[in-house]
Amino acid sequence: MIYYEDGRIKVRDICSEDVISLFMCWIDKEVNRYDPRPIPRTSKELAAECLDFCNRFDIEVINENIEEIKYKYFIITDNEGSFIGFVNFFSMDRIKKQGEMGIIIGDKRWWNKGIAYTAIKPAMEYIFDVMGFERIYIETGESNKPALRLFEKLDFIKCDEYVEDDGFKFVVMEKLKNSFYRK
Repeated sequence: MIYYEDGRIKVRDICSEDVISLFMCWIDKEVNRYDPRPIPRTSKELAAECLDFCNRFDIEVINENIEEIKYKYFIITDNEGSFIGFVNFFSMDRIKKQGEMGIIIGDKRWWNKGIAYTAIKPAMEYIFDVMGFERIYIETGESNKPALRLFEKLDFIKCDEYVEDDGFKFVVMEKLKNSFYRK
């Protein structure tokens, strides 16, 4: 399914071939510079991380049983089909009708070109209209100024912050369905 297309990019549904691109984003130190999660440092750590990632991908992302899917991905490509990045939706609570959103632009040539802003809008529309969620939130480190600016530009509102045991401070921002359609 194509969620969005213009002269520069496409936002499409995920397919099994995307696992390699997603894993490359997962282990890229520069792409994840605002994430406190440790990146593998040895070949043994990398192999273990890859195996775990692939197993979770098969079960939690592209599983045919929709009830077992834990991550909804919106893959961003250029118009030739080359991977740029993704928007994802996870930590879905179907009772509270809310979930968390994330975005990664893994191809650094596309940084600061408005791709994230463009790709998030059709993802939010799908999440609200098709998936039936009422609230989308993000949690990001307070030092992740690019993400905070992006989600402010998308009219997300800061609603909380917290500090983990290791001292890493997170900012929580939200977008409610009813505010999405007021613009």
